[in-house]
Amino acid sequence: MPEVIPFRSYYYHEGKGDPEKLKKLVAPPYDVISEEEKKELERHQNNIVHVILPKSYDMAKIKLEEMIEDQTLKVESDPCIYIYGIDYIDPHSGNLYSRYGFVGLLKLVELLGGKNGVIPHEMTFRKYTEDRFKLIQKTDSTFSPIFTIYNGDGKAGEIIKKYILKKPFLETVDRDNFNHKIWEIRDETDINRIQEIFKQHSIVIADGHHRYVTSLRHSKHGGCKYIMALFIDFNDPGLIIYTSHREVHKLNVRDIKELVFELIENFMVQKVSSYEDLNKLMKAHKGQHVFGCYFQGTFLFLKLKESINPEDVIGGIHSSLWRKLNIPILHDILLKDNLGVNGEDITFIKDAKKGIEKVDNKDIDALFLINPTTLEEIHAVTRLGEIMPQKSTYFYPKPLSGLVIHRHSEEIE
Repeated sequence: MPEVIPFRSYYYHEGKGDPEKLKKLVAPPYDVISEEEKKELERHQNNIVHVILPKSYDMAKIKLEEMIEDQTLKVESDPCIYIYGIDYIDPHSGNLYSRYGFVGLLKLVELLGGKNGVIPHEMTFRKYTEDRFKLIQKTDSTFSPIFTIYNGDGKAGEIIKKYILKKPFLETVDRDNFNHKIWEIRDETDINRIQEIFKQHSIVIADGHHRYVTSLRHSKHGGCKYIMALFIDFNDPGLIIYTSHREVHKLNVRDIKELVFELIENFMVQKVSSYEDLNKLMKAHKGQHVFGCYFQGTFLFLKLKESINPEDVIGGIHSSLWRKLNIPILHDILLKDNLGVNGEDITFIKDAKKGIEKVDNKDIDALFLINPTTLEEIHAVTRLGEIMPQKSTYFYPKPLSGLVIHRHSEEIE
């Protein structure tokens, strides 16, 4: 089962106790930083972006070593497991949430359908791993934790509550003004309790598959045998799963009438007056095979007919449970079979309202909306050793880069 150990984190000494200074030193995850934002972050000579998105991998190594040498980055005196808390606003409801998890080092194991206790839930693509592999080769470090979830039945809650009443060790805000906080757990009894919880439960990689695979590859060439990870309990009330809607760039129908005609073979189709009404209908039918569509200024609510059995229509070697997921139904039945949409004509967007604007501006032909995947679905499918369909989930907000840093060293782990 999963092995998690404490470690001595590097952190920005200048930012300790000063959230505003720390804000200028940390960065969002490397893969969500735009070119414009990168230029803004680079204005501070010690911002972590100089390392995670370097001009060259050699320069990343030099910059990291310089910051350690001049003690811009200091290392903890004792190994710790850290609590990572985020106070954030749900962009859909406007409600304030707090989400808490642990940061520690997860032992790297082969992803053998979850047999080793670590379960992937999405595919990886080699072209996205090469860049991170070259960076970790040069730095032997990780600058933000991968995002994992586990079903711990809320057992860790008591430990978390004990620490979050204290002043955070590190605290800052991100570009969305969400509050990120770090607490240290040094007490061996508490660390042992956390480790026992993880030994009893599989870990599902929710975000960071490419970095995991990259680190595993690096470990086989003499690198660290662990990866820094954020562990969040399925049962944490602040854990929300978001979704990626589907943009269709080329839809081979002339108008709404023809679209409805193509869909009614497998779906019940209902016109609705607004996005708000469509959103309410989709939420009211959560857990069922329902979708939304926006095309030529019209909103449609779509529901798979009860007479259609996804297991009979969707091919491949997947389990019955996998074939009943909404994403395969959307892609294989609705888009491919009913509408003849090619995979290369589909892209993904998280903000439905921006997708609607793109339809109105004729940047795309249509937008298809989907309810978020549930934690129960992820848990059930990954327990079978299967990988979830592409772009099944979006976990938000993500941990910052540079808030806690792990560097491989026999003295650190």
